[in-house]
Amino acid sequence: MLLRESAQNEATMPNLNAVTDDQSDAGVPNSQTLRQLSESLIKGEWDTLALEREKATATLGLQQTTDVLTVASAFNGITRVADSTGIPLDDTTAAATDEMRKNTGIEQFEYQQKSSRYDSSG
Repeated sequence: MLLRESAQNEATMPNLNAVTDDQSDAGVPNSQTLRQLSESLIKGEWDTLALEREKATATLGLQQTTDVLTVASAFNGITRVADSTGIPLDDTTAAATDEMRKNTGIEQFEYQQKSSRYDSSG
């Protein structure tokens, strides 16, 4: 399952394993720049984010960098709201993403583990 025109055919399909494997190339232009920018945002590493934002702006331009940060922020928030309220995947989405979720290992992800890994308060 991809957003609108993310991948029109198998030849342009990104490597979804890159979602959970930071050593994998996603197969999209500037994937490492996108990864570093998004991860520093999600982890709350503000000094790193400032540096990554400067690098991304030089590579992608100001508008595209802003767009990346907006989308990453929105998806993180939307996912947190859905997870915290216990909204399950609907049957259609669950069926359509079953193989992808198994292949990427995304179902092994636990927010409690993430929170302890990225908690900067302690």
